[in-house]
Amino acid sequence: MTSNEETVQPTGETFSGVLTEALTRLLDKTAYLIGTYGEAFLLGLLIIVVGWITAVLLRALATRLLRAAGLDVVADRIGMRAYLERHDIGGRPSTAIGWILYAAVLYSALVLAFDQMGLYAAAGFLRTAAALVPHVLVVFILLLLGLILGKLARNVSAGGARLLGLPAPDLFGAGARTGVFLLALVVALDYLGWASTTVLLGGLGVLLLGGLGSGLLFALSARRLTESLLARGFLTATYRPGDRIRIGETEGTVLKIDATVTRIKAETGEVVLPNRRLHDSRVEVLPRDPSA
Repeated sequence: MTSNEETVQPTGETFSGVLTEALTRLLDKTAYLIGTYGEAFLLGLLIIVVGWITAVLLRALATRLLRAAGLDVVADRIGMRAYLERHDIGGRPSTAIGWILYAAVLYSALVLAFDQMGLYAAAGFLRTAAALVPHVLVVFILLLLGLILGKLARNVSAGGARLLGLPAPDLFGAGARTGVFLLALVVALDYLGWASTTVLLGGLGVLLLGGLGSGLLFALSARRLTESLLARGFLTATYRPGDRIRIGETEGTVLKIDATVTRIKAETGEVVLPNRRLHDSRVEVLPRDPSA
């Protein structure tokens, strides 16, 4: 038993010594890291906390000042808020600007803190991301203009097709809208440097074809459009909203006489007729509906 105990005892002393040495090295390394980087790390955390508090206070202050200055009222009057709500973008403009300031201050605090801590890779990533923000905004504006101008092109093309009596006028409108948006997309890709020569030439071809098609459509519908515009004066002097009229097989009550079309409420629903048709056709004025 004595020899076994003498054999085990050195092994226990060896394990204890190794563990003690490992713990000593770990503590020494920790002390070195704290001594070397502890002050910078604590200062970085302090910068983040102070930056966050400043961002919160600045957001609240800016939101209240802008709201008191009437920014939200002006946005409501010019229709900006209604436009944003139609596109599922909620919130008030004053609140949105407050959050933008909050993000800017917090971003600056994070970059400064990471530099102070020596985390240069993280700070560089934030700077790279911030450099992309202006490009993203430009692309967003280009695509938004494409959507707005595409909607306008759709309405004009569909209206011209209706005046010409062409089949599927909404198809012409959809084509015009798609062409305008594709052009905006090509311009955005070219701005980012992602568009090849083939894509640019294809976008230019779409623009030329769309322009020629729209020009031809307007040229064909210009005469009838002018006739409808000129006929409005005669119609407003002859008919009033509420009059019951019959033109061909269409019978109903005049709802409104617009610049180029007249809207009639018939039994089957609302009927839209070009003003020139009412001017050139035989129209029978019927007795007003006593219940109207």
